[in-house]
Amino acid sequence: MIVQEQITKVTDNLYITNNEVEILDSLVDSKNMFYDFSKNKVVSFISEMDFNLVLYNASNRDSGFTMYVVKNFCEHEGDLVLLRNVFDSILKSGVNDYLMRMAKSKVEDIFYMANTFRALFKKPKSDDDYDVMTPQLPSSLSY
Repeated sequence: MIVQEQITKVTDNLYITNNEVEILDSLVDSKNMFYDFSKNKVVSFISEMDFNLVLYNASNRDSGFTMYVVKNFCEHEGDLVLLRNVFDSILKSGVNDYLMRMAKSKVEDIFYMANTFRALFKKPKSDDDYDVMTPQLPSSLSY
């Protein structure tokens, strides 16, 4: 079976790729490489000012990597919201529940920390108003 490499530009600041060379290079460069490929994995990291989210599906019938990148995420919170909504829709359809919950949680966590990163990177608040109430517990504990 040949997996077609694909890069999909969703918005000007959000793209998705399954190019395993690019994904593995990113994981190694960010010191987030893992070596157990028997379980599903979700890894997130910040490279320069870009939010990177890597999903590894360990299923025999559909194994492989997918990486989502939100460029300059501090100034493009709308793309984080879009990405979160994508995972939420996938969850509602019942596809790969555990992996999608982990991915959604990582996006929510970085979204709620955007103000902190904006201050750290000395970036202005985005023009879009995406203020939401922060939950009492971290989203990763609310499942």
